Amino acid sequence: MNDGVHTPEQAARSLRVVRLVSFAASTTLAALVLFALASMRYVPAWREQERPHIAMVSEMAPAPSETRPPRPPPSTPRREAEPQEQAAPPSAPTAAPPSEPVVITSPTWIERPRHPERFYPRDAFMRGVAGEVVLDCDVDVAGRLACVVTSETPVGQGFGDAALRIANAHVMRPAMQDGAPVRGRYRMIVPFSPSG
Repeated sequence: MNDGVHTPEQAARSLRVVRLVSFAASTTLAALVLFALASMRYVPAWREQERPHIAMVSEMAPAPSETRPPRPPPSTPRREAEPQEQAAPPSAPTAAPPSEPVVITSPTWIERPRHPERFYPRDAFMRGVAGEVVLDCDVDVAGRLACVVTSETPVGQGFGDAALRIANAHVMRPAMQDGAPVRGRYRMIVPFSPSG
């Protein structure tokens, strides 16, 4: 009998066991934390069967009766026109004036938002409210969209703001005229459905 006295070999063995158990416990804890963080990404409302769904943005060309009048160019201080000896030749009738944006009906998307369901208004989703937003967008020569809400159904549920954030995450190939990018106009419809 050794009366509670450990030999150096027994002490070293005990120390190795304690270290191995501590390492296993810390590894398991780290794996559980990482698993919990990863699973939170895929459970937006804690109920997978009610995962929100936002259909991909659809394109719609304005109907002839829905075309809006051209926007006036930004106001600039007027200067007296200098007399010209020769009038400039009229531009070709098929070319749009440079100040009027080209209507884009079939965009080519360069960038789209990942996981558009994250934009769904939380309160509307929790209550099962669906909606639809129509945006009127100006497209700059880099393909970025600057949009305004023209209609939102139902009003006051946050769908308009969500649709504007979705549109902000989009980039399209700009309209082209004579081989150069030009400003464009695009009508975007963003549907929201909580049922998927």
